[in-house]
Amino acid sequence: MKIKKKQTKVTSSNWASKLFFGALIFSSVTAWSFEYQDFEKKVKNPYQVRSLVEKMPRKDIEENLRSFLVAGRPSRLIGSAGHKKVQDYLEEKLKAANSTNATYKRQEFTLSDASVSKEKGVNFIWEKKGTTKPEEVIILMANYDTLLKDPKTGKVILKGEMPGADNNGSGVSMLLSMMEIFNKLEIPKTVLLVFLDAEEFGAQGSKEFAKSLNEGVKPAGFINLTMLGHDSRTTDTEKKLNNLKLYTSGTEGDSAFGKLITKLGEREYSSISFKEEKISDGTSTLGFPATAESLWGAGFVGITLTQNRQTDLNPRYMTANDFAETLNIATYTNVFKYVTYAVLSWNYDIVK
Repeated sequence: MKIKKKQTKVTSSNWASKLFFGALIFSSVTAWSFEYQDFEKKVKNPYQVRSLVEKMPRKDIEENLRSFLVAGRPSRLIGSAGHKKVQDYLEEKLKAANSTNATYKRQEFTLSDASVSKEKGVNFIWEKKGTTKPEEVIILMANYDTLLKDPKTGKVILKGEMPGADNNGSGVSMLLSMMEIFNKLEIPKTVLLVFLDAEEFGAQGSKEFAKSLNEGVKPAGFINLTMLGHDSRTTDTEKKLNNLKLYTSGTEGDSAFGKLITKLGEREYSSISFKEEKISDGTSTLGFPATAESLWGAGFVGITLTQNRQTDLNPRYMTANDFAETLNIATYTNVFKYVTYAVLSWNYDIVK
């Protein structure tokens, strides 16, 4: 005899309650609660790079995710109250990360669809300039806006709650955690962290950012971080954990940059594995990853790191149920460490 289990329906109210109590739990944690000693900043080998990454407590990494989600609730849709609140939140965070050689700027642009919002789109760009090789640049980016769609029809819903924990609170909060680490160091090469707006409506933020790069910056590569919190053996058709993807445009430059990042990341965090998938014509049949396509189209080398969209796409993608409690925090934390370790290894020229 089969016993039917009672199903608890996820509603807007109990999502808000969970997020509220989660915020209470994490509010007792002091942000930026770790520091590096002077000897730790003299990095010469892979072990020292790992030590820098491991110094950041897991609770701080998760707190950055939850705090970001609280700041932008109930939705980060362009023009909404939550969207404006999260812009203020990001600006405050970037202003506070003001160590030597660290700067930030707002990049405002006119939205192509005035029916969505009459407000201007805003990208936030935080830069930590290198001390000895400032001309060598790596870019990490993530979009902070959200979009809600009817799961049956795919139609855009302009009113409704969209917590956007995986899409793309996961990517944005990883950048915020990386910023805490980079801000405490004097790094040899330049790092740009870019928080993109209006990506859910035609990748407008990344297109605007790509145009500004054409004014003279030639980065070694960019890494687009999106939807890195979902990881489930249950929903994965291949029944795997840590089943992640690295998307490239199919060029040799993208593949070489991707291989460098994965080689470095797997050196210390081998439980995480990003498998390359080439989008040979530069346009994804999945309508993804549009953010990367903006920079590929402008001639830049780079990759998107994300979940395996073919076999383990988050079933809560662009729904009201994309909240923090549904994420695999262990995978999310390990991916953060993997990427941060790879970027720091590149920065300190510890690549062999």
